Amino acid sequence: MAITLDGTASTVKADVYRGHTGTGSQMGGDLDLNSNDITGTGGIPAANLTGTLPAIDGSSLTGISAQKNIIINGDFNIWQRGTSFAAPANSTYHADRFVYFKGGSMVHTISRDTDIPTVAESGHLSNYSVKADCTTASGGIGAADYCMIAYRVEGHDFRYLAQKAMTLSFWHKHTKTGTYCVGLSNSGNDRSYVTEYTQTTTDTWEKATVVIPASPSAGTWNYTTSIGVQIQFVMAAGTNYQMTPDAWTAANNFGTSSQVDATDSTSNNFRIAQVQLEAGSVATDFEIRNHATELAMCQRYYEHCACSVRVMAHAANNYNNSAINFAVQKRITPTIAQYTAGSSVNGTCGSANSTPQGFRFELTTLASGDSYCIGYMYSAAAEL
Repeated sequence: MAITLDGTASTVKADVYRGHTGTGSQMGGDLDLNSNDITGTGGIPAANLTGTLPAIDGSSLTGISAQKNIIINGDFNIWQRGTSFAAPANSTYHADRFVYFKGGSMVHTISRDTDIPTVAESGHLSNYSVKADCTTASGGIGAADYCMIAYRVEGHDFRYLAQKAMTLSFWHKHTKTGTYCVGLSNSGNDRSYVTEYTQTTTDTWEKATVVIPASPSAGTWNYTTSIGVQIQFVMAAGTNYQMTPDAWTAANNFGTSSQVDATDSTSNNFRIAQVQLEAGSVATDFEIRNHATELAMCQRYYEHCACSVRVMAHAANNYNNSAINFAVQKRITPTIAQYTAGSSVNGTCGSANSTPQGFRFELTTLASGDSYCIGYMYSAAAEL
């Protein structure tokens, strides 16, 4: 059966052939999925088809998931490092895959927040948003000052969007009304793009949709395991980082002269939710991924785990090592941080003993005696 689309959302043009031996008979007809009938020559009975063929506009078909959203943890469900970060330093990760950057005297508490867009507003039930609560005001933004929440897209993922139009959509709820900026910059910091959106009503969920023109081929771009592109949700930007909006330029900027200072008062809150970056110039519905898949995608960059290792102490300084396999293979060989090794042994672990697949935890007993079961925690960081 040869099937072609006639440009409408509900009718499929078809050529139907009898599938039996004998004189062949071709019957041209329409499959009308709205009326659940097949009409045409030859007296074909009703087919009892169910469902409606959706309009094909470049988005995915209903029920088909192609992981169109390049953003990992855009729904802010994964928080392996904790759920509240008071006075975070520059370059602090909080919600998985999202990082806080600042240069200036402003101070925030970054936290997981249950204030979210409603289903009636967004068409999707979220659990959390990310909230930046200003606890120390900036006192004015200097030329070199800035503050933002950013997301780094790995080159492997950005390659699917590179050099073609893309659409960024997200929900925002900011206390201070006015113009805000979203910026993109490449791995070499020699190409950037800035666009603006508006918080119209104070402390109200509003949706921003921005179409970003194709990224240039010129400049220093990474399409493998490093930063493909960095996205910045800006709270403040000094004049050193300002540019004219809506054009790719050979610079490293992320704001415009219209960007408000959302760090000028301890009353200011800055929230974002349901972040999606996809190919094309049309914003589609927020993509839903199952929780296990989202967690595994986050663990490619960071994993936090509590483990136990049994070591037998036949004598003092008895040496033992244990191989630890990561839940997910990391982007690169990670940096291992050890939190505790127990009180009866000395334990060491580190990047020198690690690979993207796992690491070796080394134990040395302090004294002879019974065996010990050692509990410890580690993190493996392979962030961009």
